[in-house]
Amino acid sequence: MPSERNITDVIFAALILILSIIGIILIAALDFAGFYNPAWGYRYSCLGCEYYTDADLAAQVIMLITLILQVIIAINDLIPDKFIERDLEKYGMILAVVTWIFAIIGIASFGAEWGDYEWWAAEGFYGGIIAGILNTILFFLKFKNK
Repeated sequence: MPSERNITDVIFAALILILSIIGIILIAALDFAGFYNPAWGYRYSCLGCEYYTDADLAAQVIMLITLILQVIIAINDLIPDKFIERDLEKYGMILAVVTWIFAIIGIASFGAEWGDYEWWAAEGFYGGIIAGILNTILFFLKFKNK
């Protein structure tokens, strides 16, 4: 028999799910960072682009994995019959922190490599860092709500 669920836990889990999916879409489909070289023009780092560094590509992949795991945790919290019976808020919070830490590592690596040119963070970076920070807050609130 499923236990009675708190409506705020459901809201937090739904927000985590939405933010994680948006973060996955932004990282997977859009640019992570870019730079401008007057001789070459605009160049970008993304999962399918050629001007990435090894560290920012690895950071993008790790962010995708952590966000996918956060989606699984959120879905587990939303369904009535959980497929994982443990409380996963602490693990979700750790995954969310890892997400924004790797966003910072990735953009720092990109900036260090292409720092001689005018460079900027793009949608993939912002999707990863914002989803990571907001999910950290939501998982923390969910944990404190228990």
